[in-house]
Amino acid sequence: MSDLKSLVEDLPDSPGVYLWKNEKGKILYIGKAKFLRKRVGSYMRKTGLYRRIWDMMQEARDLETILTNTEREALVLEQTLIKKHQPKYNIALKDDRRHAWVRVDLSRPIPTFEITREAQKDGANYYGPYGSTKRLERFLDTIRKSIPIAMCKEPAKVKRECMDYHLDRCSGPCKEHVPLAEYRSLVEQMCYYLEGRPADLIKILRTEMSSASEEMNFEKAAELRDRLADLEILMSRQKVVEFEGANRDVLGISRTEQAALIEMLIVRNGRLIGHDNFYFEVDLDTKDTEVLTAFVEQFYFTIPRLPEEIVLPCEIPEAKQLSLWLSEANGHPVRITVAEDDRGQDLVDMANKNAHRALRKMLIIGDSEDEIVHEGVKELKEALGLTQAPMRIEGFDIANIQGTDPTGSCVVFKNGEPYNKRYRMFKVRVKETPDDYTMMREVVYRRYYGVLERRDVLPDLILIDGGKGQLKMALEALEELGLDYLPVVALAKREEILYTRDNTEGIHLDDGSEGLHLVQRIRDEAHRFAQKYHHKLREKRFTGSILEEAPGIGPKRRSALLQEFGSFEKVKEATVEQLAQVDGMSEKAARTLREWLDNDEGN
Repeated sequence: MSDLKSLVEDLPDSPGVYLWKNEKGKILYIGKAKFLRKRVGSYMRKTGLYRRIWDMMQEARDLETILTNTEREALVLEQTLIKKHQPKYNIALKDDRRHAWVRVDLSRPIPTFEITREAQKDGANYYGPYGSTKRLERFLDTIRKSIPIAMCKEPAKVKRECMDYHLDRCSGPCKEHVPLAEYRSLVEQMCYYLEGRPADLIKILRTEMSSASEEMNFEKAAELRDRLADLEILMSRQKVVEFEGANRDVLGISRTEQAALIEMLIVRNGRLIGHDNFYFEVDLDTKDTEVLTAFVEQFYFTIPRLPEEIVLPCEIPEAKQLSLWLSEANGHPVRITVAEDDRGQDLVDMANKNAHRALRKMLIIGDSEDEIVHEGVKELKEALGLTQAPMRIEGFDIANIQGTDPTGSCVVFKNGEPYNKRYRMFKVRVKETPDDYTMMREVVYRRYYGVLERRDVLPDLILIDGGKGQLKMALEALEELGLDYLPVVALAKREEILYTRDNTEGIHLDDGSEGLHLVQRIRDEAHRFAQKYHHKLREKRFTGSILEEAPGIGPKRRSALLQEFGSFEKVKEATVEQLAQVDGMSEKAARTLREWLDNDEGN
């Protein structure tokens, strides 16, 4: 590490790219920096590093740097190197497929359209991206019935008409079956269609139809009328999602504990014309903001055609700087923003739902045991500063009316959903000062004493119904069991404030927060379950049927005891000798019952 520190201290304060390597020279991580010495020096800290970066630094033995003139050059070089080397600790797209584009070079004498996966900044127009070439081919076959453009690579070298011409999917510019000016009009129409500009497409067709009618070319006018009708049907199938005709990519995200999937909705001139998704292998220690930043850097800086706006599901730290660089590279303003109105938020919600669906499909097909992480679970991880996602949360509550039949409950939620078969109920045993604090301490202690005895699974987070007092009792119980490392949070009533061991001032979550909704749901479920057991015990006590829970007491002995003493409360006051005299009772049974009444009954 001393050698690494020397290398870092010798770095200049200028833009560049840095490569951390292990002892064998393998690249572990590639990053960019505006000021190399300051940025790389931050990796030498002993605390405050993300877990992924901390793990990487345990392997790091060498450092290589490449100086650049600007920070933007550093970004482009960084993404090129990440794509080439796929370092272990970088957030990188694991989807090695190259997305399909429709390419047309309008500068050629006879512009033709082609499907390509090599999108370059070569002066041609590119439309896309599209995830499936087969789907794109079917789409173009359909639209070419109405706009018969050519898809041959070199029309000037064609010896005879191709099959597309005979199928009416090409107008035959290669053999001059159509005037060049008319063919170029078809090319313009196809560009309008691919750009999602229906108004311009309809306008040009109506203008041509009107001209044909004025020239008495009624056959041509009828052909244009039919083409217009067909195109209007096709365009009506594209969902109108915005009235103002915006060009946007709207991103959504879904996570498992080991992966992230970003869904892109492609909106052109207010119409949803396509979608695609992109896959990352990252654990939940990597925040959504990091994944989204990596996607913007790795995708949008490599494609030739960008929309005016990229809408994200959450803010990212470098949005303004990335927007500026993308604008400079593309010759028009490119905004990176979050949804600013209800319509935009609806689109983000749609993208998130599609991301969830796509990731779920991927997990099913891949036969994976991973689960898509509940949004509330993700929010709680960040809000509470947990080292891992609280996939298993156990919630506690106490039911106690006027000091009688106090009960405790433990409910279990897995990935934000109730795990009913793991629920547990407790009859509180404490006799001295039976307040809520003492009872909470007892129930938490008994729950995890039993978990340790059985070697069961420990929770990722414990939720206590109550405030600082209940939290203190729960922490004491866990400390006594050697489990003081378990994260515990208390949810105070009314204020809905979260208290933790390290944050006694309280954590406020937004009212619409999925994290707050999740803890409220767990709290309410724990309360419901505790009350249900409490009412059940009171009913049993009232009828005396609770006696059947005592060891060695069946229906006959219960009836005899109640007949002899008149009520359950009188049974509780009886001595061993009095109990033994009841018909059907033995001295041994009487001692066992008395011991149960003294130690366990009603607790």
